[in-house]
Amino acid sequence: GNKSTKQQRYENASKTGVFAMEDKTLTSFPSDALKIPSLRILHIENCGLSKLPPDISKAGATLQRLELSRNKLSRLPDVAAALQNLQKLDVSMNVLEELPEPLFAAMAKLKEASLANNRLTTVPSSIAGAASLKVLDLSHNRLRALPDGVGALASLEDLHLSFNSLPALPAAMAALPRIKRINLESNAVQRGGIPAGLLRDTPLESIKLQGNPMSSVEGEEGAEEYAARS
Repeated sequence: GNKSTKQQRYENASKTGVFAMEDKTLTSFPSDALKIPSLRILHIENCGLSKLPPDISKAGATLQRLELSRNKLSRLPDVAAALQNLQKLDVSMNVLEELPEPLFAAMAKLKEASLANNRLTTVPSSIAGAASLKVLDLSHNRLRALPDGVGALASLEDLHLSFNSLPALPAAMAALPRIKRINLESNAVQRGGIPAGLLRDTPLESIKLQGNPMSSVEGEEGAEEYAARS
């Protein structure tokens, strides 16, 4: 038993389909990870990772969870859009300024996405492709608007948007059939910024607005129906 940690990690990962690394200093992406035949979970946290290789797409057939929080990623490669079996994507606490436009187009199985604590100013309109998405965390970014595509997320229950610069939510969100909770604390939401249909016609139970020019939906169109549910 005199194997290197690296060898041991690779052998374990080959058996379990889980490649996990935390709190190490990486100079580059551990390419061994992508040699694992049926990689299901790729977890690299707090390792100083600054980029993903284009051949990440090779894991597209098997990868279910991509967890890369607390690194130094400034962008994701366009080919990340090929990860169409992903159920969970966590790239929180990086330095992402933008996401590839087609990123979510084929991610119909994605249930949970955390993009919190980055520098995003926009969300790709391909988000509409994430039809199974239940939890979307975009808190602590630099968003000034959301794409209409968010209104197409038929499974969405929890939407975290605190600490951005959003003045309003798109009218398309009035059609969200399963939305339960929206956190909009510390944004720039004005009167009229919450679509009446979102308050009136969806199952929304909680919308948090502390720290906005409009800190409560009281008096807004649809507010009575919302109050009856919440």
